[in-house]
Amino acid sequence: PEGVALAPFNPLAVAIALHAGFVGRGYVGLEDDLVQILVQAINHRGFSLVDILQPCVSFNRVNTYQWYKDRCKPLPSSYDPTDWEAAIRLSQQWGDEIPVGVIYRNNRPPFEDHLPTLKKGSLVTQTVDRARLAKVMETYG
Repeated sequence: PEGVALAPFNPLAVAIALHAGFVGRGYVGLEDDLVQILVQAINHRGFSLVDILQPCVSFNRVNTYQWYKDRCKPLPSSYDPTDWEAAIRLSQQWGDEIPVGVIYRNNRPPFEDHLPTLKKGSLVTQTVDRARLAKVMETYG
């Protein structure tokens, strides 16, 4: 009866604050824009987060298709998604206007590039040197 006591969680702000490699937001009513955001997120090497906005016709009669249509505004082509401070500010924007598009992107090498064991590919595709493994296991008695 008292509602939710916690403040809303903002996944975009958290991801941008942690310098995630790719952060975007899309709206299902802007299909072509959403597809482009998802394609870029999939092609990005490293972590990508895409916040997809869509109305819930069963449990939310406030944030309807019309509500989102009136508020979701694609970012201008002049917006620079590599500007971290601008992205932080943009991630806080919610209300009469909700920005959609690629909000933040950086060109840092992905996490896995810092792990020498992954230089040859993922662990699941690498063969195991059973003799070497047996030798290591012997040290555990």
